[in-house]
Amino acid sequence: MLRQRIFLTIFILLLGITSFPKGNAKNPILLLVTNTGFGSYTEEILKTEGFNEFKTDSLSGISVSLKYLQNFDLVILGKTTVTPAQKEMLSEYVNAGGNLISFMPDSQLSQLFGIKYSNCKFSEGYIAVDTNSVFCVGISSQKMQIHGLAGKYILDQGKIIAKMFVEKDEKNILPGVVSNTYGKGHTVAFLYNLPQSIVYTRQGNPISAGIEKDGITGIRGMDLFTDDWVDTTKNTLNQADQQMALLTGCIQNLSGFTKPLPRFWYFPDTLKCLAVLDNDGEDNKEADFEQQLIDIDAKGAKMTIYIKDVEKISKSWAEKWTAKGFEISGHPDDTGEAGNPQWKTMDSALTVQNWKIESKFGEKVRTNVNHWFVWCGRDENGNQDFAAQARLEEKNGIEMDGNYAFYDMNSNQPEHYLGSLGTNQGNYTGSGFVMKYASQTGSIINVYQRYNAIYDQQYNESHDPEGFFQAFKGIVDRSLYSDIFSIVSIKSHNNEYYFSKEPLMKMLDYANTKKVPVWTAIKLLDFLKMKDEASFSNISWSDNQLRFILKSSVKNENGLSFMLPVQHGNIKISKLIVNGENRLFDLKLVKGMEYAFLTIAPGNNYEISVNYK
Repeated sequence: MLRQRIFLTIFILLLGITSFPKGNAKNPILLLVTNTGFGSYTEEILKTEGFNEFKTDSLSGISVSLKYLQNFDLVILGKTTVTPAQKEMLSEYVNAGGNLISFMPDSQLSQLFGIKYSNCKFSEGYIAVDTNSVFCVGISSQKMQIHGLAGKYILDQGKIIAKMFVEKDEKNILPGVVSNTYGKGHTVAFLYNLPQSIVYTRQGNPISAGIEKDGITGIRGMDLFTDDWVDTTKNTLNQADQQMALLTGCIQNLSGFTKPLPRFWYFPDTLKCLAVLDNDGEDNKEADFEQQLIDIDAKGAKMTIYIKDVEKISKSWAEKWTAKGFEISGHPDDTGEAGNPQWKTMDSALTVQNWKIESKFGEKVRTNVNHWFVWCGRDENGNQDFAAQARLEEKNGIEMDGNYAFYDMNSNQPEHYLGSLGTNQGNYTGSGFVMKYASQTGSIINVYQRYNAIYDQQYNESHDPEGFFQAFKGIVDRSLYSDIFSIVSIKSHNNEYYFSKEPLMKMLDYANTKKVPVWTAIKLLDFLKMKDEASFSNISWSDNQLRFILKSSVKNENGLSFMLPVQHGNIKISKLIVNGENRLFDLKLVKGMEYAFLTIAPGNNYEISVNYK
């Protein structure tokens, strides 16, 4: 091994590439991941965080070599085993000045990350960041849940960014996230599988798939969060989002050794919060909807109406409301087998309802909520699969799902097992963002998961109209004022409008006061697809000037904002030039870090230069 390392080093010296010029790698970020081990879900995390400037490959890919790695400032390595040759390649890359982030790194890479592997693993646990670390600016100091496998490591030369605990109240501290300097380069190791933890936090416990767990009639997505899967004291943190922000902090701090990186902002324009409103139409006629829709429209809000009984709705009525910006979509009914939904029957329910909607109204069904939130947890072979419903929706052309909701009334679990009601309700999925589902192995499913946080039936049965409003206000306020960002989905049945009218109107008035728009699900879907399609390319850094092309081919009526760190080392942004013209930019503090913001019209390409001095 020593002889091999010496030979490789001499070979590199002869090539004259012992290090690559600081900041001049051709591309910013390389993902070395696969569709197993949740590695590929890192793509969805980076897109959510706005880093649309990465390339994806596999560590065993035919093109992956030391020379290839040196085209990138930063490599992110998914959970995987490495060969001795791959270990040497990664070591030489970092030693020569490269930056490396890894999730549960192979024990052979321990020296790179300044850790020693103890050959022990455990499942579940907590992390708590070091708020004094530059990597953790703006991250909550509270202990946060992690799901899935983690490794027990011993700290060697590395520095702890986040501590890890096997149990919430345990005193024994393990390294959870560690930074290190190796040669001329820098590394960060997440000693748990971050993408897997994000998926499990958002989607629930896979071993509960297809099983009635909470005693509420019908298998639903909420059954996946039973048996203490959720530490409800953390619901107001959006703890999955906090950990994605920790990854962002690591990327940005490692980029401090090379060049500043642009990101896309989470929301349309420069908003800090957004609401979505929908209505399960059940068996209602047109007249049953009218007053609620008139009231909503008068407040400047819009609503998605999920129609179950298509025969009771005319095309002319649907066209009247879609012309006003409302959405008509499908409400498939598989309640006949709610206690044991099967792949084939659910597939048929989706197909039939989609056909009814599309043939009658001429509207393609792109967003979906099932009657009773019935959630298929079995694949086509009858095996457990917590993402089976999402895969069925993808198969049927549905692009956004709203079947996860806050409802835990009269369950066999501890009271309010999904969390507190009212102001402190929060998001039990650990996230305020709308992101795509992942499969059992972590590959991305092209269906967005939109969580229905503010659910009228929960508060109606609790006889708590004020709590219904306060739950909305709490999530909005945390998004606006505490950087615990959320897209807040409200469900308001017209069947329960006798209860929800007053608190719903208060929500819409509050949203108007705070300049929080209330959209349909399809409008949100179109924005997210536009944001995810846009990208940064041709990024270069020379003489304190950053140059890049912002590519966007999908038009949208809302603006797309990008953001840049104001400070890079000891220099700050002084000028921002777009297509040869100086542009004024806004300075905003996001999670304790100052950014320069600029909003552009999507659907165009832009040449951008940013001067630092």
